Amino acid sequence: MQQTVSISELAKSAGVTSRTLRHWERVGLLPRATRTHTGYRMFDAQIAHHIAFIQKAKTVGLTLKEMRRLLELARKGKNPCPEVVKWTDKRAAAVERQIGELKALHKRLSDFRHTCSTSSVLTCFRPGEMCCLIEDLPNPNNGGGHAKAVRARSRAAGNVRG
Repeated sequence: MQQTVSISELAKSAGVTSRTLRHWERVGLLPRATRTHTGYRMFDAQIAHHIAFIQKAKTVGLTLKEMRRLLELARKGKNPCPEVVKWTDKRAAAVERQIGELKALHKRLSDFRHTCSTSSVLTCFRPGEMCCLIEDLPNPNNGGGHAKAVRARSRAAGNVRG
């Protein structure tokens, strides 16, 4: 007779919640648990291997849908590894794009902070504005330069000519 464990015991040993295990079972990542006469889920003790696999797959960014597809292929005796390579290549490219976007944001923030530190923050307020530092930023829809807006503000304040 195979050894079985309750969902709470399994959750505790795997470091996840019972709710997570029920969800993984519902979406097909875990085999269906047997039920006791009172309706409690009892999992085969070997299910811990499946849970460890899911947790490892999460660390490389696989979605639950991708994991389900991977398990389907493996159950059919097909090699899922080429799919995994395709998915992780796609995910790596997306991360590279995000890194580029974050670097650009970091530069904008650094530039903005430099502008803030060199302008007179206490005296830049103009009636009818919310914050001159933000108001003087270029409109993202027309691509205007920040330096042009700062010069215009300085001219309006009488600090710069022409």
